[in-house]
Amino acid sequence: MERDDAWGMASPDFLDFLDASPPRTAQASVADDDDDANATAQQRFRKRQKRELDFLQSQVAELSSHLAVLKNIRGLEVSHSSYWEKKARMQKLGRQQATSENARLKRAIEEQLKVAEILNQLLVKRPKLVAFPTMDMVDWKLRRLPRDPAARAIAYHAFMNDVYERVDTILLRTGILDAPDGLRSIDLSTTDDVMTVDVRGVKALPCHFLSAALRFWSLWNDASNHILEGTIRVKVLEAFGDDGVYIEQTESLGDAMPYLRRLGALKRYVEEDRVVFVFRTVLDDEKYPPVDGLYIGNDTIVLILERASDNMAVRRVCMSGELPIQAPPNGPLASNPQHLICDFILREVKRTFETLESLFGD
Repeated sequence: MERDDAWGMASPDFLDFLDASPPRTAQASVADDDDDANATAQQRFRKRQKRELDFLQSQVAELSSHLAVLKNIRGLEVSHSSYWEKKARMQKLGRQQATSENARLKRAIEEQLKVAEILNQLLVKRPKLVAFPTMDMVDWKLRRLPRDPAARAIAYHAFMNDVYERVDTILLRTGILDAPDGLRSIDLSTTDDVMTVDVRGVKALPCHFLSAALRFWSLWNDASNHILEGTIRVKVLEAFGDDGVYIEQTESLGDAMPYLRRLGALKRYVEEDRVVFVFRTVLDDEKYPPVDGLYIGNDTIVLILERASDNMAVRRVCMSGELPIQAPPNGPLASNPQHLICDFILREVKRTFETLESLFGD
């Protein structure tokens, strides 16, 4: 009873307090309503804009703080991720970029499909690869160099970077990413009209990986270097920065009968614990047109020199190349049976690979 009496006695004063002192927000709202009633339409519009601006600024501050927290969390995840988690993120990002680019290209192609078909029938010709049924026209267009210097440099770096982004995928697919020391495989397969050469190798080298990388680089970008003379005649055509070189390779029967010409783009990528070399042939060059009677090499090579320790390195190499079995007309192999051509190409690939291994001191 005493408690009820206390509440009964306090209630009038408490209610009087509430009536006498309304919350500030309510007071502000009433004051705003009174001001709005007395303000002009323009003044009310400006006040409404100011309230909206204040709200948006508060939202910006709040969302910015959330973004900062998410970035910190993301950074911690990345810093504590394993090697394969980082590679997976890179692959996912590359796939998203490729999907976006493919969608953009698809829209552009659809807009001009009829015109492209007509121009393809009238103007576009395949490069002089003799009979090359596996040659994708799109791939050929991406592996060509225009004459204009600026466009030429852009095209060079574009198709080289495309291979570099897929290096780890290539190593996984060929099985040499984790292959042990001593792997050495040279295989040749044929269809009715195409021969495919696949080379894989893993070798431990008794030197620092950067020293091995510099040695390999000097073999291909030195204009005065003729160390491969007799196996492959190498000529440096152009340099694209400090890490890119464009070379011409000519393979011959003996010293006087060339049968294959390869315009090769080579680029070096230096990472923390490895150096990646990417080699890819250019299939059409406006500045250096094809030579009649010679095969045009169609090859992709990835060579990795990675750190094993301070005094040891591991070399991983994989090469994939294609040639039509039908020899170019007027070439030195034109009159030979197809099985002899395949045997000859396989023998030359083995000889070239052995020569390169000897240059490393294997």
